[in-house]
Amino acid sequence: MPFYNKQIEYQKAQSPYPQDYINQITQDANQILNLKLPFVGVHFCFSQEDYDAFDVPELKSATTYCIMVKKAMQGMASKSKLEHHKCDGGTTALGLEKSTERIESGQEYFSYHLYDSNAAARRMRNSIVSLHHYQPVTYGIVLQPLAECTRQPDVILGVVNGLQAMRLVQGYEYFSGEKPQIDLGAMQAFCSELTAVPYLSGKMNLSAMCPSTRVLCQWDASDLAVGIPFHQYESILRGVIATELKK
Repeated sequence: MPFYNKQIEYQKAQSPYPQDYINQITQDANQILNLKLPFVGVHFCFSQEDYDAFDVPELKSATTYCIMVKKAMQGMASKSKLEHHKCDGGTTALGLEKSTERIESGQEYFSYHLYDSNAAARRMRNSIVSLHHYQPVTYGIVLQPLAECTRQPDVILGVVNGLQAMRLVQGYEYFSGEKPQIDLGAMQAFCSELTAVPYLSGKMNLSAMCPSTRVLCQWDASDLAVGIPFHQYESILRGVIATELKK
């Protein structure tokens, strides 16, 4: 820890969450994007106190993270702890628990019959961005429709089609002038590619989803998804608005 001296004071770093402004710019951008499902905010909680402070219903039974996300897009906010998660891909990616030798050796991935060898499966596993590598263990996860968020979410999730994905990439590039560095592997889509990657990298990511979420959530064949760290969200939407095609 850095040395703390009471004589050194900084201005307050955190500003109040601008809920009305975020909702307005989301509505403005959606006049262009025309998303079929609304954006969802993801909050990581690292203590019981923080978790309990969210006035959001806790799940009563276990399910998968991607199903929680889809339900939030349908208007059903929720909060969950380790006991509420069925998928160990999700629990490790979100840092709710540590991983196992079976997972990290590639044996678990190899058992899915998606890789030619255990070595290939292990290389794939090694490429997965996952919070289980870091301290602390995540206490809980809160998922809310973005319009209902009264606190700044850590990551914002959305389901998009190809055209909408293109427009969000244009929005990303409008101010930065940089191509997004996409982490895409058709494995652990919502938990790793769309939540852990933006959370740890601070950069937007796109995903073609993964077999598990396509089966469990019954997404349309044309559906893709996007994960955006909150601090990039406003500028990306402003970029989307600025690059609207003339009619």
